[in-house]
Amino acid sequence: MPKPLAPLRILHAPVNVAGQAGDVVAALRRSGHDAQLWVRGVDAFGRDADRFLDAPPDDEHATWRYIREAAERFDVVHFHFARTLVPHASPGLPRFWDLPVYRALGLRVYFTFHGSDVRIGRVFAERNPWAPQFQVSAAPDDDRIEKNLHVMRTYADRLFVASPNSLNYVPDAVYLPRVIDLAAWPAQPAAQRRVRPVVVHAPSRRGTKGTDGILGDLEALRAEGLDFELRLLEGVPHEQVRKTLADADLLIDNTIGGSYGIVSLEALSLGKVAVSNMSPAMRAAHPTAPVVMVDPTTLRDTLRRLLRDVDERQALAERGRAFVEQDHDADAVAATLVDFYTERLPERTRPAMPDWVSVERFRRIERLEERLDRVTVELERTRLREHNLRAQLGKVPVGWQEQRQRLAGRAGVLARRVTPMPIRRLIRRLRA
Repeated sequence: MPKPLAPLRILHAPVNVAGQAGDVVAALRRSGHDAQLWVRGVDAFGRDADRFLDAPPDDEHATWRYIREAAERFDVVHFHFARTLVPHASPGLPRFWDLPVYRALGLRVYFTFHGSDVRIGRVFAERNPWAPQFQVSAAPDDDRIEKNLHVMRTYADRLFVASPNSLNYVPDAVYLPRVIDLAAWPAQPAAQRRVRPVVVHAPSRRGTKGTDGILGDLEALRAEGLDFELRLLEGVPHEQVRKTLADADLLIDNTIGGSYGIVSLEALSLGKVAVSNMSPAMRAAHPTAPVVMVDPTTLRDTLRRLLRDVDERQALAERGRAFVEQDHDADAVAATLVDFYTERLPERTRPAMPDWVSVERFRRIERLEERLDRVTVELERTRLREHNLRAQLGKVPVGWQEQRQRLAGRAGVLARRVTPMPIRRLIRRLRA
């Protein structure tokens, strides 16, 4: 009988993107671990945390106290959104200055990237056909993102991404799906209105969701005589989003992003219909997702069909909860994270970077390591493209299992969890 796992002391910080870190922490606690969520500043959507780090970014003494307490209280530090406990706005401390401290003291270090934190502009433009319509507040700084990734890759035990699309930017990362804490989202009957269905759109940023086009198509459908109610949610507390979704019929997530988001998972868990843009990689990772695929050219026709056909909406709504339980349950993803937190890792060599006191000959080593890092990433990116192309053609990717096991760092278990069921069945037939 295997020896029971001793409880781990785990810190998730310093950003709770769409409640993801908070849901994982809640699941880790349910499984018996001492998990905490520390967030810098106050959550704009009213989500709670165990601790809010409210000291100003230029208070280096407070930053040091946070780092010291984290190092003394936890075995694992898991960072989100390419941030650590050193604020990027700190005028005195270099970015990621605390990473070598954790590693020197024997802590495990992990990062989860959520999208824009690693979105390399030139790669995004190559991969997403709707990139010209994707509007952000500022153009991504590709050089800064790649430099940040090099530093985090140097000191992290594992890198994770919350969308398969982000493997285009961090191909050596492990994809772990976005999560939802189903304990906080009780199931309800999947009932669809036959008269005047309620449509919800809840953009966090209009420019990244295709909101202007969505609203334009809805107005055109209304002009055609279709009767529906639109509820547009922007900048409202998360609890209000929850109540609105519970009384809705259909959610429009986005038309240009390439992935369904947390709001789609929330809608599906409540037995609602979700409509979103999905990249080929996203569809391959979640082939059973009952999410209706759209883009800016197909949204109007798709919505016209769905609003008229209550039976199709009902059939989709009834599949939502089971899909979320299978692919996005926070408890299952948290259990996988614990496997990573406790896996045996190879001994690490001392890196040349970042080193703030190196003389020129060591700087040459640093530059060579950066070049090697770029070459390695491009190689992994090429392998990922081959994998996606073969998956689209219905072929088993060359070396697929070996690649997944290498990325996951342990044989078999995680590979079985992340392998889409159709590919698993095909592999079993080929072996037979």
